[in-house]
Amino acid sequence: MPRDLYATVAQVLPVLLLALVFESRHLERLRSRPRRLRRDDPANGVRFWTKGRVRVYLLSVAVVVLGDLGLCVLMLAGGVPDSLPLRVVAVAGVLLVLVTLLFRITVDVLDATRD
Repeated sequence: MPRDLYATVAQVLPVLLLALVFESRHLERLRSRPRRLRRDDPANGVRFWTKGRVRVYLLSVAVVVLGDLGLCVLMLAGGVPDSLPLRVVAVAGVLLVLVTLLFRITVDVLDATRD
C-alpha cells in the first residue's frame, strides 16, 4: 500500500506543478500588472502579494514539490526506507500545491467576476 501512495504522488506532483506555474498565463499577468502595496497605492494596491512575495512563494513551493517528488522516486527505487514521516512529507507536498491552486483559482474567479 505505501508504494501506491508514493507512485501516485510521483505522478500527480508534476501535473500540479505544471498547473501552478504555467496555467492561464498567470506569470504573464503578474509581469504586466503593477503590484504595489495598498499603503502606496490605495486605489489599486495589493494587501500582501507583491511581486517579490509572489516570486519567493512560488519558487519555494516549486522547491518543496520537486524535493517531495525526489523523495518519492528515491523511496520507489529503494534508496529511502518507507516511514510515517516520509508519508507525511509526501502528502504535505501535495496539500501545499492543492491549497495554493485553490487560492489562485479563487482569486482569479473573484477578479474575473468583479463588477
